[in-house]
Amino acid sequence: MTKLPEFDLDPAAKSFRKDVRQWLRENWVDSRKAEHEKLPFKDRGFDRDFARALGAKGWIGAGWPKSEGGLALSPVEQLVLTEEMEYAQAPYGHIVASTMVAPALIKFGTAEQKAAYLPRIRSGEIAFALGYSEPEAGSDLASLKTRAVRENGGWRINGQKMWSTMADKADHLWLAARTDPDAKPQHAGISVFIIPMGTEGFTIRPSLAMYGKTFSELYFDDAWVPDSALVGEVNKGWAIITSALAAERVTIGGTVALLQRALDQLTNYVATAEVGGRSLRDDPVILDRLGGLAADIEAARQLALRNIRLAAMGRTPIHEASMAKVFVAELQGRLGEASLDILGSSGLLSEDAPNAPVGEMEQILRHTIMQILGGGASEIQRNIIATHGIGLPR
Repeated sequence: MTKLPEFDLDPAAKSFRKDVRQWLRENWVDSRKAEHEKLPFKDRGFDRDFARALGAKGWIGAGWPKSEGGLALSPVEQLVLTEEMEYAQAPYGHIVASTMVAPALIKFGTAEQKAAYLPRIRSGEIAFALGYSEPEAGSDLASLKTRAVRENGGWRINGQKMWSTMADKADHLWLAARTDPDAKPQHAGISVFIIPMGTEGFTIRPSLAMYGKTFSELYFDDAWVPDSALVGEVNKGWAIITSALAAERVTIGGTVALLQRALDQLTNYVATAEVGGRSLRDDPVILDRLGGLAADIEAARQLALRNIRLAAMGRTPIHEASMAKVFVAELQGRLGEASLDILGSSGLLSEDAPNAPVGEMEQILRHTIMQILGGGASEIQRNIIATHGIGLPR
């Protein structure tokens, strides 16, 4: 298979990449992957047995401090782990818990919360979904309206959330709710809660998204949780949310490995396919298109690596993470469109169609919509780049 050259990383990261690849061959590619791919597309990406195996290896807590049971791997090594997992199409359904929830609990959680959740997250026993976006509060999360009111030693919650990925499979919800409706500015009155799935008054309604995966609408109708569900201080949830969102945007920006895999598949098809007796690999227009996409993917990899290196220096990427997210999301669209131009109408065939030349390209194109909107729409990301990166006025 033709592939882009790997990052020229430090010796420790290079050695770790070899270890991850060998482990994946033994625990995924040669054993579980074929069975997993027999599942409907909407059910892939989540496998509790695989998560437990990954947890036993210690890699779910790869970046956590050793004091919390983690391996304290460097950010670059964490990038290597993410790249290899995604390129191998391994189920990474624990990622919200391991990269967003756990670091927030380590920083803001009580001793009781850490003891209750961190070991089970690290072992792959439990998964989390996010309860952030609402019908009128998507990218503008600070305008959320779901309410949490103190009552009887706990909190009474009412409201609605939307576009929650994996909520139908997770064990707990990481919920952002308004606890002070009169706070100015708006984000000053938000708190974060851990809501167990199955809580009375909490309803999950899964739907099928255009890109073939499941997302859920979440309804809270007088749901009650105890005080122990509150993470951090009351009305101080925005700091928790923004730290977690920064981690999410770095993760979204680092999904370049999926696009690299898709381009590798497309390139290999071009290398062997013939149309009208002429080899596609001899078409200079197609080669130019593939070369441009390869250059774009390398640029996306460099943006992702820069975010990781900033994190290694102790700095949280803000506009840098937004730059990576916008570039990767729009690159995914360009890759999908290029596949249609090269493959023609057969590029619209899904992977289960018998004559699909590169079945996953159809998924790449449909998934672009979620990439552009998920984790903050591209318009919002450009505002972040303008204000935080360039210093333009609001």
